[in-house]
Amino acid sequence: MNVTPFFENFIYAYVEQFSWYSAFAFPFFIIFWIVGKKYFKKIRIQETERAKLRHFKHDLGFSVVTFFVFAIMDVCILYLDSKGYTQVYFDISEYGYLWLGLSFFIVLFLDDMFFYWSHRAMHLPRFYKIFHKVHHESTDPSPLTAFAFHPTEAVVEYFVGFVLPFLLPLNFGVLITWQIFSMLNNVLGHLGYEVYPKGWVKFPLLKFKTASTHHNMHHQLFNGNYALYFTWWDKWMGTEFKDYETRHEQIFERKNSKKSTQDLHSLTVSERELFLIKEQTSENASKKHKFQQKFLVNPMNSRRRKGKPFP
Repeated sequence: MNVTPFFENFIYAYVEQFSWYSAFAFPFFIIFWIVGKKYFKKIRIQETERAKLRHFKHDLGFSVVTFFVFAIMDVCILYLDSKGYTQVYFDISEYGYLWLGLSFFIVLFLDDMFFYWSHRAMHLPRFYKIFHKVHHESTDPSPLTAFAFHPTEAVVEYFVGFVLPFLLPLNFGVLITWQIFSMLNNVLGHLGYEVYPKGWVKFPLLKFKTASTHHNMHHQLFNGNYALYFTWWDKWMGTEFKDYETRHEQIFERKNSKKSTQDLHSLTVSERELFLIKEQTSENASKKHKFQQKFLVNPMNSRRRKGKPFP
């Protein structure tokens, strides 16, 4: 392989990938996290913002690395395509419009399936630090988090996009549409604000498309909601958080919101949170009781504390 064309194609692929990312991530970040922060607070998924400047720098830095990996894989596809190894085609008449539309949904289904199972695998202790820990540094994700991957995870994330052109006849337009849809979906999944309307998770067909809350809960609660585009794998495998639909609905109602002593809010109260609240309440009650015993029941203790002489 000639080094010069490889380098030129790499630069082109990197600029293209990062341009798509910039076109989606930066406008959403500016609109929701900076300019319209107060206005959109009512649809913020996690009411208390925990993302700091260091998280934004971290995510942006690893995103730059991610697109470096993606660009290398793109160049490899281009080279192998030039040798006639891929099944990418440009003329729609070769396979017709029926296959054009069907192939797009097949690609989404396969990508979603691979993502679900590889995602669950990366949460296993033996793989987590190697692949996935970098992405989970942000428990309150922003659009900048969407592609903040460790290089090893970046390879996994792009695996389907790398392999499918060799296995299926795919129109170039389908590949581009898939890339745009995937990137937009990823940014919305990490937006931190719920842009899917009230009732989305209850509607018979729409509920199978993941809302922004779905993946946000994964970042917040960690073990569950592993899906990418659709909710069915989580539903089939029993890994969807039971209060996912409730949380989505409560964003628009803001009912049953609990406030802790640290001024942190949560939309619903899990068993673990209930235990902590109960424990904190008991501790506060115990302290109050001791205070009353020491200073109210026996006023001599209060005088001693203030340094006053006994009568």
